[in-house]
Amino acid sequence: MTTMQLLLQTLVCITLVATLVIAPIAWFCMVRAQTRSAYWKNMVFFAAPILLTFLLADAAGLMPEASPPPSEIPEVEDVLAGIPTGQLILLSLAAALWVGGGNVLLYRHRRRLGKKWWQALNPFDPPFKDFNTAEWLTLGGLAAGSLALGALAVSYGPGAL
Repeated sequence: MTTMQLLLQTLVCITLVATLVIAPIAWFCMVRAQTRSAYWKNMVFFAAPILLTFLLADAAGLMPEASPPPSEIPEVEDVLAGIPTGQLILLSLAAALWVGGGNVLLYRHRRRLGKKWWQALNPFDPPFKDFNTAEWLTLGGLAAGSLALGALAVSYGPGAL
């Protein structure tokens, strides 16, 4: 191991630890931003440390080599036939809970604020900045419920038990 590689690996560790602190704070500030400039500033503070960590990890040789693409793409029926029915049901429930519950949550949020449906398409006006406590708790419950169903589906897979 060369001195340069050791230095890069040390920098990767330092940037990873810094990213684990900075990125969640920047994400929270980004979704709560009241102005466009604050949104973009926090977007940079969110994305830059993550990208820097990957860049340094690649330079240090810590990134795995990409596997070659498969020579033949399997048919959807072949892929779904190999998945147990219980696992498909749990994954479908997780997706339905997240997508359906998220849409209902955002619909009720926009209705509470009196916004039109097309105002949700503005990327510079994220809905999270105006969430009240009940909406944050609902979003957390949706995330926890869908992740729990997804984890249960993964544990239900072949060879899991």
